[in-house]
Amino acid sequence: MVTKSWKRSIALVATGLLGASALAGCSGGSKESNAGASAGSSGAEKVKLSFETSVYAEAPHKKVIDALIQKYNEMNPNVEITVHGTDYENFWDKLTTEIIAGTQGDIVQVYPENIATYNALQGGSAFVNLDEYIKGTELETDLVGQELSKVNGSYYAVSNYAWGTTGIFYRKSLFENAGIDPNSIKTLDDFKAAAIKLGADTDGDGTVDQYGFSSVVGSHPFVASEWYRLVARPVSGGVFFGDGEAGPYTADRINFNSPANVWAAQWWQDLIDNPQATPPGTRDKKVSREMFWNGQAAMIMDGPWFIGMTQERDQQLMDDLGLMAQPDVVYEGQTYKPNPHNYPLVSMISQDSKHKEEAWEFLKWMASPEAQEIIAGSGMIPSSKSYAGTEEYAAANPLAAQFFEIQDKLYAPPVMDPPISELGTLSQAVVNAAQDMFIAKQDAQTILDKAAAEMKNAMN
Repeated sequence: MVTKSWKRSIALVATGLLGASALAGCSGGSKESNAGASAGSSGAEKVKLSFETSVYAEAPHKKVIDALIQKYNEMNPNVEITVHGTDYENFWDKLTTEIIAGTQGDIVQVYPENIATYNALQGGSAFVNLDEYIKGTELETDLVGQELSKVNGSYYAVSNYAWGTTGIFYRKSLFENAGIDPNSIKTLDDFKAAAIKLGADTDGDGTVDQYGFSSVVGSHPFVASEWYRLVARPVSGGVFFGDGEAGPYTADRINFNSPANVWAAQWWQDLIDNPQATPPGTRDKKVSREMFWNGQAAMIMDGPWFIGMTQERDQQLMDDLGLMAQPDVVYEGQTYKPNPHNYPLVSMISQDSKHKEEAWEFLKWMASPEAQEIIAGSGMIPSSKSYAGTEEYAAANPLAAQFFEIQDKLYAPPVMDPPISELGTLSQAVVNAAQDMFIAKQDAQTILDKAAAEMKNAMN
């Protein structure tokens, strides 16, 4: 999700506060980076491409992306691909700045909800329309999330890497010690009761040092997304617009301060205020994950990528790693199924790239069985249905395969963020509101009303 307002980055560029070095961080699409490289296609010089992604900071993704690029470079000695990435939180502001300056990578990997926002930064043409490569081909039907990669009916990205949704990972040993059967957790209230019971004073000093649920309660954007993915969106139908985040995307349809979302915020405040249920002041997702791995928390909300991250950190932890679906939400006597995002990572080609055809050849290869086998090592689920749907894949990746069953049998259809250029501004309003409600502990109704008014102004 875009977590910062791109308007702020525009203002910084306009006032000259960002130096040339900030604008040239990933120069694959810049005027200078490929100067003279056009001869590469004839063999005189290598074709140089840059690949820009937010997930490169995470060890499993770095390992996989390095392997993909190394393999492709070996297969195509006339093409040299290099990668550029940064931490997740800073990636999006940096990408905004680069697109405005025309210095983004030749290939940029984002999530589907980001496509419209970033494409709009150059008058709706920052990235290449990929219809001629995708429409009518097997890529259109075989890749999970490909249908989400459209803007105004045209494809601007290819879903050629991997995908995931979210569930609840748990430490089997801590559940056993507390006498809790994970199969007994069916509803959100069951989940809360288990989180409180799992909290414990393990060293007898009178303070809680083991928590039930490791949630982010800090400045990181997850302070908002964990709340609305687990509670708000299932009951309200859409954090932004309702009806499954469907259009028309107009100011009068802003749904953020709906009664269901107010209830969901109050429920979440009650959960995170319980000292046994959640650790106070968890700064970001990295800290939250470390607490889980260290045995200081029994549950964490995450996706299939967390499997690879856990394996990378400590192979022995895998024997203690369990997975359950996000629980149903009961609100006003009605039961709502979880509807978390489907999170495919998708790739776009910069309109400023001097080697668009070569960039597409690499992206097409990434969807091949050979590349998808490499991508499986990321811990996410490879995007190719024909590859990831095999019995061999399920046998080799049993926890990841559980997500297929969870999504098919226990979840409602996923609800995605609205594919509109204003999404960055709306998302920042959600993060700001979450910080006010869950860190500053301000009144939910008041904060949601204020944020909804800001969203309506943005839509107008």
